[in-house]
Amino acid sequence: MIDFISREAYNLSIDEIIYSGGIMARSYSNSRIGTFNTCPRQYKFQYIEKAAVEKPVSVEAFLGAAVHHSLEKLYTMKMNGRVQTLEELLASYNEYWEGPDKESIKVTRENLGVEDYIKVGTEALTKYYEKYKPFDDGDTLALEKNISFPLDPAGRFSISGKIDRISIRKDGVVEIVDYKTKAFLPTQQLLNDDEQMGLYQMGVRYLWPDFERIELKQIFLRQGTEMKTVMDEDKLEEIRYRVFQKILEIELAVIEDNFPPRESAICDWCVYFELCPAKRHRLAIEDEIAVEFDAEQGRRLAEEYLVINDEKKKLESKLKALKEDIVRYCTNYDVSNLAAPRGSITISSQETQAFPGKTDDEEAYLEISMYIRNAGLDECFKLDQNILYKDFYVREKLPHDLAEKLSKYLVKKRRDTIRTYYKGQ
Repeated sequence: MIDFISREAYNLSIDEIIYSGGIMARSYSNSRIGTFNTCPRQYKFQYIEKAAVEKPVSVEAFLGAAVHHSLEKLYTMKMNGRVQTLEELLASYNEYWEGPDKESIKVTRENLGVEDYIKVGTEALTKYYEKYKPFDDGDTLALEKNISFPLDPAGRFSISGKIDRISIRKDGVVEIVDYKTKAFLPTQQLLNDDEQMGLYQMGVRYLWPDFERIELKQIFLRQGTEMKTVMDEDKLEEIRYRVFQKILEIELAVIEDNFPPRESAICDWCVYFELCPAKRHRLAIEDEIAVEFDAEQGRRLAEEYLVINDEKKKLESKLKALKEDIVRYCTNYDVSNLAAPRGSITISSQETQAFPGKTDDEEAYLEISMYIRNAGLDECFKLDQNILYKDFYVREKLPHDLAEKLSKYLVKKRRDTIRTYYKGQ
């Protein structure tokens, strides 16, 4: 078992967060954590500031809701002793699309309309019905089941979620079923490491501790196929650990009020687009929104910086080439000081050892990273060759067997330093 408050296991002690008054939300969901991973600034808009914006429903989300609603009704009737006909299932599905939320549905893909998505759902439900009828592969224990359970032993954080269906097969295996309306299948490896499914299993085990055998199943409705996985205790602890770390990252962001925008290809569909610090100035320049600041001044500052920065890069490239010429000259003629009308420069060289970086030797870098990860040190610091060598290797703070493994990767490096001296200064 992992000690959830030890410094050896975590970058930041949870007690430090509590004492600093940083605890904002004790309950998290997989979608909430996912929002932070996608964009910290979106997380702040949605969960902290609760920004008042119009929130149209994406057609993909509405499709998923319509299909889930229909399958919930199908299995509810089955639990009451009656199997719906396919016509009844599809009628329930189409009725959902005619609900009050229909006008708020947003379609982002070009050349597609709402009717195209309705057709996708119709075909998916038809495939499902024909494959699983008469739906007697197990007894349904719960539908759209809300779960909540403590993530860590001390109960500092809890995880909440909703499971589509929980059933028990004739062989006694409990199935946690998750319906998917995605257009593409994941790899088996991704499913085996799926945090949401792992959290579902933890929640079911918390609510029903007597369940011994649990299988996780995702049914991909568009493709008419299913994928399964089984997670042992080690895998669940690994997922629990990762999720806890992510929550600590969010809590630390709350303490420091550090929620930077994370721009990506999906920004254009974000409901907070016009509020986003990464987008507001561009929108103001294009006269799409009104702002309280001088947008033109910002444009001038940005343009001036870009011009100067471009010149700087060119000069840095010239300076690098010049430094190489100077070092070569001093080495060839055994001099360490060069005089000039404006002053002089002094050149010093030092032979040192170091571990290779990713750009030096990617294969060696990855092997070193693997050793560090296996030793549990990657949670203490991001792999930095200088820190690893000076603070750990040289000072003999590494375990003896790990130090021996790493020693073969040491390479000699030459560091050339140029110091400048100007006359009159």
